[in-house]
Amino acid sequence: MRARWKIIVVLVALVLVSGYAGGLIGARIQRNKAWRRSHPEAWNVSAMNTLERRLKLTPGQKEKIQAIIDGGVVDLKAVRVETIAKADAVIERMIVEADRELTPDQRVEFAKIKRDETNLDVLKVEPRSATPVPAPR
Repeated sequence: MRARWKIIVVLVALVLVSGYAGGLIGARIQRNKAWRRSHPEAWNVSAMNTLERRLKLTPGQKEKIQAIIDGGVVDLKAVRVETIAKADAVIERMIVEADRELTPDQRVEFAKIKRDETNLDVLKVEPRSATPVPAPR
């Protein structure tokens, strides 16, 4: 009877560890996919690889299409910076407007929340340099 419980405990532990490991692996895969979608440099490489592989581009075509994609990535970066700046302005406006509605005691607590909560600054990012950014590990 005792050996049976040991086997059950080991199997349950194995299932829990496997589930945890699978969750970690799935989260990492999802984070990498999101990173590739949100970074123009990564998109540039991915798009060009897909076009080369599927269209079998000649060297001349590859050069011309790469120039087109490079120009588009520059535009995408500008749009991204502009969008982030607009989102920052909206967040700042919401914070100021909400602050006006609070009592003095609530303002003290709200100041602590603004200081402690990183999610209020989640959209405040600096434009990246021209060098490619490595994917997260």
